[in-house]
This record gives sequence, structure tokens and C-alpha cells, in this order.
Amino acid sequence: MRKGLKWAWGFVLAIVLVVATACGAQESAQTGSAGANSTPGKVVKIGYQKGNTLHILKASGKLDERLAKDNVKVEWLEFPIGTALLEGLNTGAIDFGHASDANGVFSQASGKPSVYVATDTPYPKGVAVVVKDSSPIQSVKDLKGKKIGVTKGGNMHYLLVKALEKEGLSIADVEPVYYKDAAEGRIAFESDKIDAIGIWDPFLAVLESTTKTRLIVNGENLTQNRTFYFASEAFVTKEAETLKVVLDELQKSDQWANEHTKELASLLSEELKIDAKPLEIANARRTFGVLPIDEEAVKAQQDLAETFHKLGLFPNPIDIKSVTKSDANWYPESVVSK
Repeated sequence: MRKGLKWAWGFVLAIVLVVATACGAQESAQTGSAGANSTPGKVVKIGYQKGNTLHILKASGKLDERLAKDNVKVEWLEFPIGTALLEGLNTGAIDFGHASDANGVFSQASGKPSVYVATDTPYPKGVAVVVKDSSPIQSVKDLKGKKIGVTKGGNMHYLLVKALEKEGLSIADVEPVYYKDAAEGRIAFESDKIDAIGIWDPFLAVLESTTKTRLIVNGENLTQNRTFYFASEAFVTKEAETLKVVLDELQKSDQWANEHTKELASLLSEELKIDAKPLEIANARRTFGVLPIDEEAVKAQQDLAETFHKLGLFPNPIDIKSVTKSDANWYPESVVSK
């Protein structure tokens, strides 16, 4: 799919095959309704990644309790990265899940059928380009001719492109250095193999807490840095009531996260094996919440898709609106009124 990333997709596919095989014998949640007449033993399969909002919801147990009243069992499946989660969704291993804006774009570009059903609130401060405090680089313009570390096709890659464009520059004016994950990027940054690094929370907060850095630019007024909720076509068509319950409990869980930042940091610290303090910093610059898919969200995502298409990261243009589903039937009052 993405030029130069065939190895990554081979790894992702291998993960998906394992997940799909393990889950193949499980009952699908894609028939019937989740109301009072639900079929006993029905299962809804939800994919999550460690540390994201669905993980917080899972930890609370509230969704499991609520759906159990309708004879619906929740089956939680953990995925290491968003691309693997979306492949799991596209192969039928799960019904619903959460992945980043870039993950959604590349999944659609590869011809996969999962659809957008809701979005998290924008998180522009959660992605940034930073330098060491001792660096002579003071602004985006000073990045010209420098080595900038980013994950190819990641949210920080998009931020770098938009920040350069705002200053009349392009990606051709810098030397992108692509790293595979935050750990590899940090090693390159701390060993001075790159002049600046594009990085995202919570790894941004960890880096800021352990290394003297200086912010050059974050996503404010450049990128919304959203994550999205995706579902299979069959799930949104046949399970609107179940989806409504999931989004309602997710919104309640997000509200708890906003009101209990220290408890949340402690919870995520245990799961992510990261010190709680940087997680508090990361959580302080975002607001948790579920939003319906609206024109603003589609427009932002379309711009991201067009940016990466122009960079040659996938061959054919895509239309985000064609794979979005925004239906009042599955948006609870807690989401619509937010």
C-alpha cells in the first residue's frame, strides 16, 4: 500500500491472520438487534489498543454490565497498532474499533470496507515537532535543510508538511528521516542523528519529561489530530441499537477521564509501563469526548488524505465522505448534545 512500507504491512497481515484464526469460531455480532428481544448469547467484538479510550472503557466494565442486561456479551480484542486493528475489522475479527486519522486513510486507500461512525475530539497539542533545547533551530523556517525524524504516513508527518507549507516551504526543503516507532525515533533524536523529531503523545510528553526539549510547532491551527471510531458495514446496518449503547458508555467513560486525570494517569501507567507524570501532562492538553461525524471532521480527514496522496504514499485519490456513516439512530443524546 504505502511506498516503502511493504515490510510493515507484511507484519500487520501476519498479526491479522493470527487474530482472525483465533476469532473465526466465535459468534458474530452482526445479526439481530441489541434491544429487549436480543438473541441470548449474542457477541459484540470490540478492538482496542493499550492506552486509548476504548481501553479505558474496557477497564471500567460498564459497557459489559449494560449490554449483559440485553443478553449481549462484549468480547475485547487487543491490537498492537491501529493498522492491525483496522485489518481485523476488515476481515471480520471485530465489529467496532478505534484508530488514528492516518490509519483510516491508508485503510481506505487499500480498498478496505470499514466505515467511520464517530470521532474523538480534536487533539492538536498531542502532536509536535521539537528540538533539543541547545539547538540553534528556533522556528519552522529554520528546519530548512535539516534532518527531521517522523514516522512515514503518521500524524507528525502530516503536521510537518502543513507547518512547512504555512511558511512557504515544502517537504522537499527538509530531509525526512523515517523511523518505525517512537522508541527508534527517540534514540535517533538523543544521539543527534536527526536535528528535530516529530512525535505524538504520550511519547511526546515522555520525551519532554526526560530530555531538555523546545517546541517548534504543534498541531494548533494546522492539524486536528483526531482519532476515529470505525465499524463494519454489517454492524452499523444491523446493530444500530448496540452501537448506540457502545457510544453512550464510551462518552460516559470519557467524562470520567476528564474528571479523574490522576486516576486515569495511574491506570494508563500500569498498562503502558510509562511513568504516570508524563501521562498527566499528556492528558492535561486534551479533552476526552465522542463526537458525531460532521462536515468539519470529513473536511479535515480529506485534507490529510489528499496530502498523503500528493506525497505518493498511495496511488489513487480517495473520498472520505463515501465511507462515513452519520446516523441519528446510533448517536445517543450524550453524544449529540456534546
